[in-house]
Amino acid sequence: YFDGAANVPTLGHSNPRVANAVNRALLSLNTNTRYIRSDIVDYASDLLATFPQELEVVFFCNSGSEANDLALRIARENGASRGHTDVVLMDSAYHGHTQSTIDISPYKWNQSKSRH
Repeated sequence: YFDGAANVPTLGHSNPRVANAVNRALLSLNTNTRYIRSDIVDYASDLLATFPQELEVVFFCNSGSEANDLALRIARENGASRGHTDVVLMDSAYHGHTQSTIDISPYKWNQSKSRH
């Protein structure tokens, strides 16, 4: 598994074992789950097996911003059907750069309000 924290991948420099592992991962790289592939379905099934039974859907997103935007849309839809409209979040935390996440991020909202 290869990941980058804050868009900065951290791996050994010129380490042959790391280079071979990254090469193997790149050979099976999938950057879009729009098209159903058996390995993605298997991965979703494996993930679901670790979740509580009432959680039965997996959404694959390409970024934290997209994941937060989707989570917010799902929460708002679910909350609206119950008469709830508030959003609870961490002040000064990074929520993403989609319009919906900017709208709820206090540090961004407070800055934009001060410009008006």
